[in-house]
Amino acid sequence: MKVNKWTNGLAAAGVVSLASVAQAGEANETVMTAVSSTTLSGYVSTSAIWDPGSQAAGIPGVPFHLGGGGLANDGFNLDVVSLSISKPLDEGEWSAGYNAQLWFGDSTLGVAPAVTDDTQIKNANVTVRVPVGNGLDVKMGIFDTIIGYEASDYNANPNYTRNYGWFLSPVTHEGLLLSYNVTDSVSVSAGVAESNNGTLGGTASGFPGLADTQKTWMAAVAITAPDSLGFLSGSTLYAGVVDGSWGATADTTHLYVGSTIATPVEGLTAGISWDYRFNNGPAAGFGTVATSGAWATALAGYLSYAVTEKVGVNYRVDWGQGTDGTFGDGVVVGNLTQDKLISNTLTVDYKAWENVISRAEVRWDHSLDGVQRYGNSDRNDLSLILNLVYQF
Repeated sequence: MKVNKWTNGLAAAGVVSLASVAQAGEANETVMTAVSSTTLSGYVSTSAIWDPGSQAAGIPGVPFHLGGGGLANDGFNLDVVSLSISKPLDEGEWSAGYNAQLWFGDSTLGVAPAVTDDTQIKNANVTVRVPVGNGLDVKMGIFDTIIGYEASDYNANPNYTRNYGWFLSPVTHEGLLLSYNVTDSVSVSAGVAESNNGTLGGTASGFPGLADTQKTWMAAVAITAPDSLGFLSGSTLYAGVVDGSWGATADTTHLYVGSTIATPVEGLTAGISWDYRFNNGPAAGFGTVATSGAWATALAGYLSYAVTEKVGVNYRVDWGQGTDGTFGDGVVVGNLTQDKLISNTLTVDYKAWENVISRAEVRWDHSLDGVQRYGNSDRNDLSLILNLVYQF
């Protein structure tokens, strides 16, 4: 350790100890080493949304965008400012890392981890690796759900709006997750968490008939196609299950299967996802349905094509069906009536600026159940959206 002349002088006068100076220097070097491995990242997402036609009271103008009532249907929006500080795991046997992500803005996850109305804790967890076999990763804290084709982050999906399945699945968990790579092609994960609607610090005991000991259980497996499969190389198959309390519901089961498929056409990839949710509990169901046995399912297909290095086109067809009130239409006829919808979404992404996602999207939703859910005497909804996301 190099000590300057002023420190030497103080040590000679007995004011400071060289041993303490050395310890302080070593501690500072340790802190700087830890800080140097920490990364700061995030993004800012803004949008302009136009939803032609009149809107009925209580009916969302743009179905299934994340902002819910916080975003303007006919206007400009700050979707979210996402800020993350993190240290990823390295290759060491006893590696450790963390991730903390905050959201600021109009969008919310629809769950309770909110600091204020416009500030939300999206992720806050610590991950350590235990040298068992190929390495067992242990994550504890708040983390994103392990199921679903689409993510809550605006910069992580091919489209701006979400599919029907996204709104059937849990969003975030507070608990413990174990992850293990069985081979280069197969990985598994399993965990336990509190109420699976993502309530920060919430336990099941806050609802009648539920106890603190009632938890949410989850497991998933991911398979990646090896190079030996030719053009299918890199394709993925993913399946997962989450089972536990959902708000006042004693037990809810979520099932998910999804796949991203490489094709022999250069620049073209395909995808498919299936989500299913079933309420086993005796208490409240989903949406406006208060009954045991409420259920919902969604099926979506995806095509993504890189036209050029700068231009990409993403298409999604989406179908959803469930117990009356599942998709929040505001119109409940009776428990025997089922919500049934279909949508088509076309998104063009143009990479004109570095670090910027710029896309235009057209989405058409149609009610297959005869319910005029989108406005005054209207079974259809057309959404026109411009979206700019800057990533850093």
